[in-house]
Amino acid sequence: MRTRTITVTILALLTAATTGCGSQGGDPKPATASSPSPSSTAPKLSTTWGPKLNDAVSTGPATCNLVGDTLCAHHLTDIAIVVGDLRRAIEEASAADAYPRSMAEITTIDAAVEAYTDHECLDDPNAGMRKSPCPDDAQAIMTGGAVLRLALEVDELGR
Repeated sequence: MRTRTITVTILALLTAATTGCGSQGGDPKPATASSPSPSSTAPKLSTTWGPKLNDAVSTGPATCNLVGDTLCAHHLTDIAIVVGDLRRAIEEASAADAYPRSMAEITTIDAAVEAYTDHECLDDPNAGMRKSPCPDDAQAIMTGGAVLRLALEVDELGR
């Protein structure tokens, strides 16, 4: 008897939900045409760009121990290229509003790339010295790439 009561209750709830009846009773509400919000129509970018970011930030041991070294600069450039391509993909999809955390992280990474360049870290023998800004610039780029992958997923979960 209890199973039958639960089944009837579930069926009643489903019927009410599909006919549009509210808990207050009354006439069913007519369906209205509403335009989808920008965030609900935004493409899911994490499936494509998550692996690309993961590949870009993955590196062998000691790649950026010397932040002024060419090997490190190539690694940072690979990250910057993927980040720039992702920014373009978001903008081309008109999805910046759907990816606020991602766009903020992209801006942070872009600023770190600009700082690394402005500080002339490449081929600077003093780039790794104690008071040099270069290690912080390199770390912001590498960490930012990893954080960006997570920001994409969080932005998509929030929709």
